[in-house]
Amino acid sequence: MELAVASSLDECSAEPPLLRPERPQEWSRDFSIQPEAVRLARLHARTRFTMMSWSGDQEDAVTVVAELMLNAVDHVGAQHSEGGLVLMLAVADDETLLIAVTDPSPTFPDFLTAITTQKCTDLARVREFSGETTWRPSDDGDTKTVQVLIRHPSAAADPH
Repeated sequence: MELAVASSLDECSAEPPLLRPERPQEWSRDFSIQPEAVRLARLHARTRFTMMSWSGDQEDAVTVVAELMLNAVDHVGAQHSEGGLVLMLAVADDETLLIAVTDPSPTFPDFLTAITTQKCTDLARVREFSGETTWRPSDDGDTKTVQVLIRHPSAAADPH
């Protein structure tokens, strides 16, 4: 009888197996195209990055989310105040993070200027976080998605 108890205690005291986050993971949420969306997106992104156990710099990623949302609110919100925004976060197997914001305007005038300007614009700031920024209109031509891909340092070092 004592042997069974000791055995049970040994099993209880053994270290639990290392838990690994599920990969890939994806999450999205709709927001109204109002200034409040930026603050809400920051809060949701911070929570999501933690829940996803993303191992990159979460504060930098939250800043990228805020910059993308702010850009959409500032530049699209005036023409589409009744429209909405969709924030999507995805983490790949190699810890690469994709942040995407879809808005109700299918165009992006002066995209290259917006991401390369020396001014402290919303999208130019994304460069500070080594994000690869792209955009594309939807297939139906009603919306566009601006995306930032942040490669995790360990993914960049991996020769595969």
